[in-house]
Amino acid sequence: MSKVVTPSGAPNQKTVLPSGIRVISEHIPSVHSITLGVWIWSGSRFERESQHGVAHFLEHMLFKGTARRDAFEIARTIESQGGYLNAFTGKELNCYFVRVLKDADEVSIDLLADILQNSVFDPIETEKEKGVVIDEINGMEDTPEELVLDTFTGIVWQPHTLSRSILGTPDAVASLNPDSLREYLDSHYVSDRVYVIATGAVDHDRLVRLVDKAFSLPKSSKGVAFSSVERPDRQIAVVSKDISQTHVCLGGVGIPYNDTRKYALYVLNTVLGGGMTSRLFQSIREQAGLAYAIYSDLDFYHDTGLVSVYAGTDADDVPLVLEEVYKECNRLCSEPISDVELKDAKSQLTGGLLLSLESTSNIMNRLARGEIYLDQYEPTEDSIAA
Repeated sequence: MSKVVTPSGAPNQKTVLPSGIRVISEHIPSVHSITLGVWIWSGSRFERESQHGVAHFLEHMLFKGTARRDAFEIARTIESQGGYLNAFTGKELNCYFVRVLKDADEVSIDLLADILQNSVFDPIETEKEKGVVIDEINGMEDTPEELVLDTFTGIVWQPHTLSRSILGTPDAVASLNPDSLREYLDSHYVSDRVYVIATGAVDHDRLVRLVDKAFSLPKSSKGVAFSSVERPDRQIAVVSKDISQTHVCLGGVGIPYNDTRKYALYVLNTVLGGGMTSRLFQSIREQAGLAYAIYSDLDFYHDTGLVSVYAGTDADDVPLVLEEVYKECNRLCSEPISDVELKDAKSQLTGGLLLSLESTSNIMNRLARGEIYLDQYEPTEDSIAA
């Protein structure tokens, strides 16, 4: 068992268990709760064609019963402690997390280990949950802002697995069964793909003992395999819906999480469309009155990224909105950002980061992504300096 203590007196500690599970914690003396997450390299980009939607569906099914607990008892285990239990699936990662009072750390780790290792995938529960997930997929059709982003990522990364919807399709979900769930879990929920991250009133040595006792996931010798992402040709996709607004998303491939240029990109994004003082908001909403919602956004992944601009506008105004977006993007390339804009963008980013760290959940997320994507802890002051 190896232990790494973050330098400079920081409260972060890291231990790598013999199994390969990485345990990382940050002690925050001012709180009485713990936010604890189990992160796994098991997102939708790792699905085979025949498994589309399995990563997200598996996340649902891990709450439906183990050999020791049924679905009600899984929820009751945390809620009876006054805590909160949830999970999410992304393109690359799954996360199962709780927020509980510090005295509930042992039962929380026991529960998370139980659902990850001992879920039974009852056929009746599997069929019932298919209906729930298919309703979730159909619900996206009624949420145009989500649908347009899903369509956008679909053409940016096509035909790579990153292009596919995390939720899957109704037909793909309907084809899943307990065997396909078990196969995906056994292939991806392995110890050297797992990170246990805790923040708050956490004792690191106790956390390590509890995780070591509760988890007995198999170890894989393959590591995480990432298929290469090619830069796509320019494409346009149009989805016709009987709604009053037109929702537009445009952009393209960005940079990966570990690219140090991301700090410059953060600043550029903030200037372009990162808030109410941004160029897009001021020109398109405030001055021209062409859109209620207008912003730019960034996503970062292991080996690629995404840069996007979103607008919700009247169908007749789409050409004018696009013209303004292009104008502002071109102006970023041709004219230096003013000293005032640069200073304000840096202050906005710095303030947003510091305010976000008043939440133990946000601290847990930041700690996790630093470990997963950078293999190190990145002190807040280093991010601000960068």
